[in-house]
Parts: sequence; C-alpha cells; structure tokens
Amino acid sequence: MLVISRKPGESLIISDNIKITLLSIGGDKAAIGIDAPPTVKIVREELLETIEANREAIDQKYSQSYTHIASLLKSKKPAKED
Repeated sequence: MLVISRKPGESLIISDNIKITLLSIGGDKAAIGIDAPPTVKIVREELLETIEANREAIDQKYSQSYTHIASLLKSKKPAKED
C-alpha cells in the first residue's frame, strides 16, 4: 500500500484522469473529493461488503430452496395407473 500525506486542499492524481483532493480534516474524519470519469465505479468499502454479504445470503437461500425442491421431486412417487 502506498501511503501519501496530504494537507487540506492538496490533491493526487491517479492514471491521468482521477483526481483525489483532501478537502478537510476534523476530529477523526477526513473529507475527500474524487473527480473521475463517469465510467469509473467508486463505492465505499463498507457498502461493497454489505452488497456482497447480501448476494451471498440470497445465493444461499436459493441454493437451499432448489435443494429442497429437488429432494421433494425425487421423493415423489409416480401415480399408479388403474
């Protein structure tokens, strides 16, 4: 990990088209501004972790449902013909 110290108002450039500016520091928080093309996806890490956890929970629920349905279908005996 590259660690760079910045003072409020100072910026750094990534790949010629992403500019990150330290806007302010207050207490234990820093406000940053990000100028990037609209094609660059920017997501807070904790939001990304929540999204991934939700996807895993949904996948697990559907997997359990499909397993349950498959076991019901396997256990169902064909109807007797008279």
